This record gives sequence, structure tokens and C-alpha cells, in this order.
Amino acid sequence: MSKMGEIYLDKSMDFERLHETSMLWNADTWSDQVADGRFKGTINFNHGYIYWYENYACLMMARSILEQFGEQFEVLSDDATGQFCMTSSFQSLEWI
Repeated sequence: MSKMGEIYLDKSMDFERLHETSMLWNADTWSDQVADGRFKGTINFNHGYIYWYENYACLMMARSILEQFGEQFEVLSDDATGQFCMTSSFQSLEWI
């Protein structure tokens, strides 16, 4: 096995390190801001969580992790923060 093959990556911890912040995602809290056009993309309040990313590379790495976990997600942009964000059914470690 190569040296690279010996490296163990904990995908849950990797996901934690990629996003800036997260919040619970539900219609009761966010529907007014969605209606005002803050978020661009497909809105799914059933996902339960929203994560913000400083740059596109971090978003794509997080998306790849969620795909490997088989989690649902939608990529959005947030006009209020100027950041990429993603709603997901994935409950990160900070919410456990």
C-alpha cells in the first residue's frame, strides 16, 4: 500500500472543516427571506440544515463528501452574505 493509501480521512470531520457556519433550515424561520429573493437555487425545506461556504472549492469538496454519504443536498447562493451555501439532510457533528 502506498503512503497515500495509508492516510485515513474522517469524512465527517472533513465536512466540519469546510463550512463557515450552519443553521437549522425550515420554512418557519426562512420562508420570508426566501420569498424576498435572498437565496438563489432550488429551495427544499425538508433538508433540515443549511451550510455556508467562503469559496467554491470548499463547497465542491463538501458536496463530494455528501455524495459519498448518499445525502440529499441543494446548492444555493446567498445574496445577503455573498457566499455559496448548501441545504442538506446531513446532520453535521455540531448538531449532534
